[in-house]
Amino acid sequence: MAVLAVVTEHTFATPSGGFLGVDVFFVISGYLITRSLLDEVHRTGRIRIGRFWLRRVRRLAPAFLAMAGTTAVALLLLFPSQDPVSLLTPLGAAVASVSNWWFISQGTDYFGGFDVVSPFQHTWSLSVEEQFYALWPLLIVLSTWIVRRRTGTVRSSPLLKRLLLAFLTLAVCSSLAAAFVTSVDDPQTAYFSTATRAWELAAGAMLAVFIGSARPVSERSGLVLVIGGMTLIVSGMVFFAPSVPMPVPGAVPAVVGTVLVLVGGRSPRGGTWLLENRVSRFFGRISYSLYLWHFPILIIVQQVHPEALWSVIPVSCAFAAASFSFIERPMLAGGARTVPSSLRRTFTAAGTIASTAVAMAAIGAALPTSTVITAPAHAAPTPTSSVDARQESLERALRETNWDTALHDDGRHPGGPDPRDCGRLSLELPEEKCTFGASDAEHTVVLVGDSIAGAWSEAVIELMRTTRPSRKVVVLARNGCPFIDAEVQRGIECGRVQQQVIDRVADLRPDAVIIGSRMDGIPFEQVDGRGVLTASQFERASASMLEELRGTTGVVLQLTAPPAGKDPARCHVRFGSPQACTQRVSQEWLSRMASTERVADKHDVRLVDTRPLVSVDGLTPGTADGAFIRTDAVHVTPSFSRASAPALGELIDEAGGLDPR
Repeated sequence: MAVLAVVTEHTFATPSGGFLGVDVFFVISGYLITRSLLDEVHRTGRIRIGRFWLRRVRRLAPAFLAMAGTTAVALLLLFPSQDPVSLLTPLGAAVASVSNWWFISQGTDYFGGFDVVSPFQHTWSLSVEEQFYALWPLLIVLSTWIVRRRTGTVRSSPLLKRLLLAFLTLAVCSSLAAAFVTSVDDPQTAYFSTATRAWELAAGAMLAVFIGSARPVSERSGLVLVIGGMTLIVSGMVFFAPSVPMPVPGAVPAVVGTVLVLVGGRSPRGGTWLLENRVSRFFGRISYSLYLWHFPILIIVQQVHPEALWSVIPVSCAFAAASFSFIERPMLAGGARTVPSSLRRTFTAAGTIASTAVAMAAIGAALPTSTVITAPAHAAPTPTSSVDARQESLERALRETNWDTALHDDGRHPGGPDPRDCGRLSLELPEEKCTFGASDAEHTVVLVGDSIAGAWSEAVIELMRTTRPSRKVVVLARNGCPFIDAEVQRGIECGRVQQQVIDRVADLRPDAVIIGSRMDGIPFEQVDGRGVLTASQFERASASMLEELRGTTGVVLQLTAPPAGKDPARCHVRFGSPQACTQRVSQEWLSRMASTERVADKHDVRLVDTRPLVSVDGLTPGTADGAFIRTDAVHVTPSFSRASAPALGELIDEAGGLDPR
């Protein structure tokens, strides 16, 4: 039933600790695999490692490949704006059994509700298990070799047990230490890393070695252990608090509880009515396929018809039952000589499932959804300025119901040097590559902030080029680091990074500094675990940075981040409507705007409200003038940014311009 907890937590965010079902899987997997390998050693005195790996491949690969291929095809067909590379790269990592390390390299936050989620994110746990399947049998083989060299036999040698327990004890202690340290300092790595999860698999393996041929506990003791273990598991899932670090100590109750259940379950009828009822047996049989299918189905339903989340569990169960009956069971039942016929059945079933999935998604995309927001109908005034023209184009976009007329190009290829690369910390571009305009220009404007500054960089550069050619623009954006005096980005020392920017601004002594920094779409979660920044904390952190700029420039101007919209890769559905990409300006943005206004008033900052560039009547569409507005939920496209230059110039002039008073 642990798989149901995972599915319901992913779908409905309840129970809050439902994802601990994965930790239950880890312990059970470590136990069962070790029991199987030791049984082979006791029977034959050796492990046929090639045969073991082949069994694992036959057990796991067919259903996984059916799910992966179906998901990739469905998403590429249904979502024309889906980036094939961003979709298929994590799939490739999953096929190579390293997806957990890939998600670590991408800085993926399992609990980051604002992140764009890969439909293959759930494969991280499969990769952890597959790495265990690759390494642990080799250690057992090494142990049997050592024991055979010393004693001449391994079938009943107590030395083998002691040697395996030594390996496992070292693994548990090392992994727990790594998990304890990393859970606080780098929670994303702690969640996905094999090193921080090894203790859970090793706990199951250690139990298998300990139990060996030992007699089961009594029926009464078994029932007590099973009930106690189930209580620990369920309590951990129900009462889990997001502030508890994972996997230590967050996963400890689930791991200990699973060990107790495994011990108690060996007794005569020990907890049988809890563990082996008809419902448990059904979900036990389809658990692997259910885990595989539920997550991509959830992602597709969220994108196509978010009001139909209730359908995720029954549809996932149906797909899992079909996968088990037509793919898993035939492949497991067939010997080597029947693999070709099993493969035929596998491909037939996979094709049927794929066509069914695409058909269901297409039908769902065509259904009306209550989340569609339509614009109020009113006559548009004749444009008298660039801002008015932009507002008119946004009003037209809000009324669009057909993608053929709403979208003529994706708007992401302006050509020329890419100023957004200047904000990528991994590139460390030299300043001359991030200086735009004549090198001997009389005046200098510096653009600072995070990737929001980078997203406005095309507009600022184009504005200076066309209307203020005596000014050059130096882009000192630093992606991931908002321009506030607070650490809210795990894995990056943003305080140090932005201090270097301020020091450089002091050296340049520019005529004006333009700030661009995020406001909504991603919460300001403090890395020290003290929660999300409050309004007063945000204002103090913003004011502190402005104080640092005092005396280094004549003008400080802040461009607000555009209100977050919908990611076109998620709302642009082939059979859907552009209105599905419409979103209201969030209350979070409005609240952050109020704080930003208060800080600007106190520190003589010229504030530019960029809402007129992306929204009208409190609504922000997905397109304008035949192109997408955004590359994702929070960043405007390069072409849209560049086309916004005239309107942005008007807004800057209204705010006081770039010249000292």
